[in-house]
Amino acid sequence: MEHAVEPFDIMGKRPRPRGLKALQKFEEFLGAGLILFILVLLSIQVFQRYLPVATSPWIGELSRYSLLALTFLMVGSLVGQGRHVSIDVILKVGTEKTRRLVVIISSAIVAMCCAAFAQESFALVTADTEQALAITGIPMWLLYVIPLVAFTSATIQALFNIVYAPEENLEPAEEPSDVELETQP
Repeated sequence: MEHAVEPFDIMGKRPRPRGLKALQKFEEFLGAGLILFILVLLSIQVFQRYLPVATSPWIGELSRYSLLALTFLMVGSLVGQGRHVSIDVILKVGTEKTRRLVVIISSAIVAMCCAAFAQESFALVTADTEQALAITGIPMWLLYVIPLVAFTSATIQALFNIVYAPEENLEPAEEPSDVELETQP
């Protein structure tokens, strides 16, 4: 007798698609690159203070906007991992189904918020203000592309969290202690 194939479980027993994992790794790679870039810029600025050379004001401006870009670019990666402090507290109680429901509801809320932020970012990118940064001359619309990309990515990650409710998002972020590891069979 053959066993029937179980129907698709909307509550998420499947792994995340490779494309989403690749997007998350790419965002983390960009984040690490931006951290190194900021470190180099600030190191140059520190050395300029102690050397008999003129300081460059563009270094400070570029490092500030790189920090801003880092903050926005990591949003998608963090949403994909499902790590929210308040949700983590809720995931410590309840059954597996209630934890899945919490992940789905929180992902839906995050998807709506990120989509609204992406829409506003798109409006800022397409608005032709002809403004530029004071020192470097970078057009402002170019800076608004960063939150647009980040919130679009976060929206996609959150929507896939609704469909997949990934297994790794059902457990709280804290690591088990040594005592817990010893008591497990």
